[in-house]
Amino acid sequence: MRWGWVIVHEVKGDTMPVRQFAATAAVMLLAGAAAAQERMPPIPADKMSETQKKVVADVVSGPRGRLSPPFVPVLRSPELLARLQKVGEYLIYHNSLDPRIFELCVMMLARQWTQQFEWRHHYPLALKAGIGQDTLDAIAEGRRPAALAQDEAIAYDFVSEVLANKSVSDATYARFLGRFGEQNVTDLIGTMGFYTSIAMVANVDRTPIEDGTAPLLKPLP
Repeated sequence: MRWGWVIVHEVKGDTMPVRQFAATAAVMLLAGAAAAQERMPPIPADKMSETQKKVVADVVSGPRGRLSPPFVPVLRSPELLARLQKVGEYLIYHNSLDPRIFELCVMMLARQWTQQFEWRHHYPLALKAGIGQDTLDAIAEGRRPAALAQDEAIAYDFVSEVLANKSVSDATYARFLGRFGEQNVTDLIGTMGFYTSIAMVANVDRTPIEDGTAPLLKPLP
């Protein structure tokens, strides 16, 4: 979807407020982005190499049970997919992090990259894990949630500092280490790295959004 000149229209004699119009335009832009053509669509089975077929079979036979859409473009490099999906399998199904903290991290990464597929996919998983609706709303709006549990606040600060500063302060590190331990430190960093990679792939590929009840992320100012 392309935008040229913006015309503010009138409804019953009243000009639409600028903020309301901007919000409407943002939603329309998102709809256009969501409809953009996928750059690396699924490869037909008869066009796959034997290596690609083997990697797909390994993924499908694992706990995922399917080739998740963000993995579709990575299949162009089957050896990378084979290794990447194993990292993801550990982080998703065997992570030392509590599922609530894991999902909090994933949602923050999805927001950081405005990654619509991962936001829609993990939104119900985050709710199921115990993340509050108000917390998800705040993350979606790019602000610190007001009612974080103590362990959530510690994890939120750690992730926020890594994203903003590319590292964490001694105080933030000590709080996270004291609450969670060293394995959780490394698994949290690993989770951030994995979902950053997935977000970049999906954004460049324009991976389609699957149906779901989660709202689309709006662009941040």
